[in-house]
Amino acid sequence: MTAVQTSYTELPAAGAPGQEYDCAFTDKVSWAADEVIPFGAYVVESREGGCELPDSSGEITSNKGGIALIDPTIASGVGYQIGDTVTVLRKGRAFALSDETLAKGDTLFVRHTAGAGGSQKGAFRNDADTATAATPTGVSIFKGGAANLVVLELLGN
Repeated sequence: MTAVQTSYTELPAAGAPGQEYDCAFTDKVSWAADEVIPFGAYVVESREGGCELPDSSGEITSNKGGIALIDPTIASGVGYQIGDTVTVLRKGRAFALSDETLAKGDTLFVRHTAGAGGSQKGAFRNDADTATAATPTGVSIFKGGAANLVVLELLGN
């Protein structure tokens, strides 16, 4: 006999890092992953024509970038492996990976150096620690929320 479901959640999860927020106009590109990339992280175009997590402030402010979108066919369920084809949102709205709670109007920074406590490169934050993060161009908070529930709007770069 199969188990009977006796409980359910009233509301579904608000979203997950890398999930598109709505069906508004988007611009996406496909790049090969040059390293392991979690869903919802900010990635930049690499010199090899693929994508990677940013390693310096110059990569964030000068390179083409975007948010690595969720791909339900990826076996790990959490991100891309080296060589996987990454769908990168360059223009549109999506849930993004963030280190902290962000509010509409906050200045955004993207982490380029992993910090203490397991901070993730490519994650967004509002802390102006310019030694480990930089402000990307054309990215703003569309809808604030708790860590990993923030919705960002990308205007294309």
